[in-house]
Amino acid sequence: MNKNDRISALCKAAEAMAHGDFTPDIPIGDDEIGHLGKSLKKLSAYLKKQSERSQSLYRIMVECNLNLQLIDILNHIYESFQDHLPYDRISLALLENEGNKLKLHWSRANYDKQELIAGLSIPMSDSGLRAIIDIKEMLIIDDLTTHLEKHPESRLTQVIIKEGIRSCLICPLVAAGKPIGFVFFSCRKKSIYKNLHKDLSLQIASQVAIILEKTQLYKGIKLNKQLIAQKKSLQQRVTHDALTGLFNRPAIFDILHKQILRAKRGGLQIAVIMIDIDHFKTINDTCGHLTGDAVLCEIASRLTQSARSHEYIGRYGGEEFLVIISPYDQVGALKAAERFRDAIACQGINANQTLVPVTISLGVAIGTEPETLDENLLLRRADEALYLAKHKGRNRVEVAKADD
Repeated sequence: MNKNDRISALCKAAEAMAHGDFTPDIPIGDDEIGHLGKSLKKLSAYLKKQSERSQSLYRIMVECNLNLQLIDILNHIYESFQDHLPYDRISLALLENEGNKLKLHWSRANYDKQELIAGLSIPMSDSGLRAIIDIKEMLIIDDLTTHLEKHPESRLTQVIIKEGIRSCLICPLVAAGKPIGFVFFSCRKKSIYKNLHKDLSLQIASQVAIILEKTQLYKGIKLNKQLIAQKKSLQQRVTHDALTGLFNRPAIFDILHKQILRAKRGGLQIAVIMIDIDHFKTINDTCGHLTGDAVLCEIASRLTQSARSHEYIGRYGGEEFLVIISPYDQVGALKAAERFRDAIACQGINANQTLVPVTISLGVAIGTEPETLDENLLLRRADEALYLAKHKGRNRVEVAKADD
């Protein structure tokens, strides 16, 4: 290959490296062009290593965003950076008990016998540990034997040395501006860690801190959701009828009481609708109680689906239901009652493979003035109107007279 061809090959190699191809053909030799080729080859190897390192860091970042399994990320770190950072062991230790102890949560080594195992806790009174915790930046311990001489009572240092570890690079983990623990890169050789290793270890530690922060946040959110769900479930059991899912008698009475107080304060009207299933005893007697229960559930469902947001429905008892509507006048209350009646009468109920024709009767009472905004009075009037609807042939709505 002549001089021009070699220069052209070096130019193409440089262009390939600029585009991320770190394995181009690079001519080398003993002359000046050959020495340039050797330097370019070294540069290519260095850039390739840096690219692989960046890709490994990127994969950690992706894992942090997509996967909250800390163990998977820690294993990925251990398996991905051996060509970029010297270590025989990597350990993760977190501060606990308001910073009064350090607990080893995870560790992985290229040797079998480990003295420092997951779950081991070291109190903060450990002199060697205190020297490490007090650091604000990364710390390199070139010779743990010398470190132990300075801190002879340090249990942590004794255990590490017993494993054959002789040097450490210690990276603090910070989340929400507070120290939460450390990542330990450990090696069996002395003085192995240099300043050039700090940048990579810092990037790794920062990603671990992110995933720890996300994991704790996730746990908090999950726990909060569980508590909310449990509270909602408990409240549902306390305030709702077990069979129909409607408000139970105490709950609907409580709503009536509150709506009456609201109506009095705001000068509003309130409507109370008493509902009874027509000939429900006959349904139970001829079709059985299971079918009767299915009819109750379907009626409750239809009433709920046809109700407006300010209309509250409860199971008053047996086959009776109570609806509270506020604010409402007589015309609006009648329209609501007819809407409920039609929702039931429009089609039969398919209960346990039996088509049951069902209708309801409704009695409406309106509270307009302060003296008529009384729970007992409204319920009595609604019940009387319901009795009238039954007496007049059922499947109809009757309104209590204002002077009753």
